[in-house]
Amino acid sequence: MQQQSESNTQALRSGPVVAASLALLLAFLTLMVSHHISRLSPGLDKLVHSYGYWIPGSQGKGPDGSIGSYTGKETLAIGVWLLSWLAFHLMWRKQDLDLTIWTRIFVISLAVITLGFFHPLSDPLVLFIAGFFGLP
Repeated sequence: MQQQSESNTQALRSGPVVAASLALLLAFLTLMVSHHISRLSPGLDKLVHSYGYWIPGSQGKGPDGSIGSYTGKETLAIGVWLLSWLAFHLMWRKQDLDLTIWTRIFVISLAVITLGFFHPLSDPLVLFIAGFFGLP
């Protein structure tokens, strides 16, 4: 009985919430970056696509066709999401972080990443970075 009352009075920590939402942001960022990388050349598109061959419908010519390299982008995003969530959760599960500051960072980051999917806004930056690395 005493153990049960101790577990009920245990304070809730905000670290796991920050870990879960940061992992979501990193997965969304990975989806955006892999999307832009796959657009740079057919070779890079094939490389990104190769990560998603395990997903049904990633290849072939069925009635619905192939969803192509999106399967690789999904796979990379899921991998980043799971690994980062696990790592951040283990690091911050017993910590109490400031949710007010984190909420602002989360919303701003989410807006910036969402804007990164709009090609008229992101293409100049993507092409500049690709040129810096000598990519086509």
